[in-house]
Amino acid sequence: MKATRIFLLSIFLTALPVLLFAQNEIERENLSLEGLQQIGFTANLEGSRTVTSDTSLTPSSIRQQAVNQLVQAELQYVSDEEVRSSTDIPFLHMHINMLEMENGLVPFSIELRFYQPVKLILNRDLQTSASTWETGMVGLVSLDRLPVIGEAAGNLVSEFIDDFHQSNQTRRVIR
Repeated sequence: MKATRIFLLSIFLTALPVLLFAQNEIERENLSLEGLQQIGFTANLEGSRTVTSDTSLTPSSIRQQAVNQLVQAELQYVSDEEVRSSTDIPFLHMHINMLEMENGLVPFSIELRFYQPVKLILNRDLQTSASTWETGMVGLVSLDRLPVIGEAAGNLVSEFIDDFHQSNQTRRVIR
């Protein structure tokens, strides 16, 4: 009994640095959202013709849903043309991958990444874009439940908005 407790305690103490690193990584991602003034949005979808022909799962419908969420959350949205014309404008990129199986099920994955300009200090301050925040999910739906994928995509955008507001609210309180 005592040996089991010592063994479990040693495993916990060994794993503690990993847990702290993971928490630190989340804090770093959220810190990267502080002070943003404007944001763009892009989306792409991969899937069979049957799956992508659903009107709720077109790149434009996913994009419009996300843009509406960003505007409702009072984030300054930047048009696609502006985002394409400048590497200085941060943007969210959503990638949805869906696979139609023979049994009528559709496994899917959604990745949402936030890209913004960064300087690579080890490479003579080279400026480029990098993903500084990300979230995602995987799921499984039937063909008659494809709109659930769009809802899941909206939930990930909401997660970004919540993290954005939390990071910037903390900043306002500190000042």
